[in-house]
Order: sequence, then C-alpha cells, then structure tokens
Amino acid sequence: MQQVRKSVTDISSTNRSRVTNGTCLLVGVDGRSAEARRFRDLVRSYESEFESTTEADRNLIRQAALLALKSEHLQAAVVRGEPVDADTLTKLTGQLRRILADLRRKAEAQAPAPLSIHEHLSRHAEPADDAEEGED
Repeated sequence: MQQVRKSVTDISSTNRSRVTNGTCLLVGVDGRSAEARRFRDLVRSYESEFESTTEADRNLIRQAALLALKSEHLQAAVVRGEPVDADTLTKLTGQLRRILADLRRKAEAQAPAPLSIHEHLSRHAEPADDAEEGED
C-alpha cells in the first residue's frame, strides 16, 4: 500500500518553520534592529500591494525588500558624501525594478477584467417593468 503524503498546508503549524508560519521573516535574524523593522515594513507593504499567495511570490517579495533596503543604505551613503560604487547601486535598482515588474504583471493577470460600460450599466439598471408598475 502506498502512503499518501500530506500537502504543506495540511501539516500542523508546529511541524513547520517559523518562516513558513509567518512569525519570522528570515532564519537567525533578531527582528528588533532598525534594518529588520524596515525590512519587515517593506515585506508587508509589498505583500499587501501584490496580494502574494504562493511561496515563490513571498520569496520574490523578500528579495525585493532586501534589494530596496540595500539600495536605501547606498542612497543614504551618497547623501552623506561617502564613496559608493555607482555600478552596484544601478544594478540593485535594476534588479529591484525587474522583480517588482514581475510581481505587478502577475497581480494584474490574476485581477478580474474590468467591466465594459455596457456591462456596468446593465448590472445597475432597473428593469423597465418595475419602473412602470411604481407609477400607477
């Protein structure tokens, strides 16, 4: 007899990692530093914007948050007058843009198509028979 394995969503939360459960964003990170709080804020913001549903989406969102955080650090260094490798900053920004564009395309593809004006009006129009009966 072949044993059937449970899907990941069927396994109890005590048998999953804290990252999978959402109680920790990264393994081994305290989460109380300013950088960790900013990272968490970025992840939550991207999750609400793109309504991530898959683990792959969540990984992309964490990667985007990491790139945004690193980019912010380099931008701050530039403003402070510290030397920064412009090529590194450009690559980070480009990679962040590509990840966010991929997430945006996926979110738009999953969104329901907008109603045409005809469909919208037909859904909200009152039947003509009801309007005539009310006049009597």
